[in-house]
Amino acid sequence: MERISLYESSYVTDNLGDQIIMEAVLKHLRDIFPMGFFTGIPTHDYPGPVAFDYLKRSKYAFVGGTNMLSSHWLWYHQWKLRLWDLHRAGQPVLMGVGWHKYQGDPDFITRAIYKKVLHKTKLHSLRDRYSYEKLKANGIENVIYTGCPTMWDLTPEHVASVNREKRPNIVFTLTAYLRNAEKDGQFIKLLTDRYEKVYFWPQMYDDLDYLQQISTAPIEIIEPSVTAVRKVFQTADVDYVGMRLHCGVLALQNKVRSLIVEVDNRAAEIAKNTRLPTVKRNDFEAIVDWIERPSEIDLDIPLDAIRQWKAQFV
Repeated sequence: MERISLYESSYVTDNLGDQIIMEAVLKHLRDIFPMGFFTGIPTHDYPGPVAFDYLKRSKYAFVGGTNMLSSHWLWYHQWKLRLWDLHRAGQPVLMGVGWHKYQGDPDFITRAIYKKVLHKTKLHSLRDRYSYEKLKANGIENVIYTGCPTMWDLTPEHVASVNREKRPNIVFTLTAYLRNAEKDGQFIKLLTDRYEKVYFWPQMYDDLDYLQQISTAPIEIIEPSVTAVRKVFQTADVDYVGMRLHCGVLALQNKVRSLIVEVDNRAAEIAKNTRLPTVKRNDFEAIVDWIERPSEIDLDIPLDAIRQWKAQFV
């Protein structure tokens, strides 16, 4: 067996979207390393001596998914490493990682940190071209654009099986930390007026409280787990329209037509590169048009680049 460390974004967080990401990351790593013995290392909290011992003994370390790269490390770094820990971080390889918000080019200290911590020769996989260009601006040339691992299985054959027509019911999500009560209230009313049954999935802890502040509509709350929302996608004859990117991708994985409402750079940038169906937050006319008309799905997933990234470990 090969010992492999996996920097895990689903630890020490209340965002269930990170579980969706890490499920896909581990699935594809398992394809590459069928006898790999994986040990999780937290990214949302600082690793301790036990974690660094595993990293030291691992053949590879990977950083999976999520938007944890940034331009100003000393001001903000979602990937929790101390400066004095960089030399023992395991020379990790990026796997579908993205950039934190729209930012300027990386500063001098950040460039030095990424050159120090990241693997020097293995290709680093970036989930959108914006993030790809940012890391290249850091002076790191061994990068490749692959899209997000959650989308790596959305092949043309799979996409051909996704629903095109409006379903009787709907699953939706909100993003409580980027709230707009007036617009989001209109969004909920739009959905309740057009669907027989409306389901809400709280992807983060504060999302349900936010929903209850802005709407009293009859809405069924889905258990806050990835297992529960996946079951609804598989059994409840639904569409998905919502502000949570990875819930929307999970819908597509389960052959449910999906429209993601853009609230930040993540969905917008991924949509530019992959033609993932998205819409501006306040474009209610476009949302209604998508609901009422059959929707074509024509994703552009960089399958050759994905194969190239995987092949370097075989």
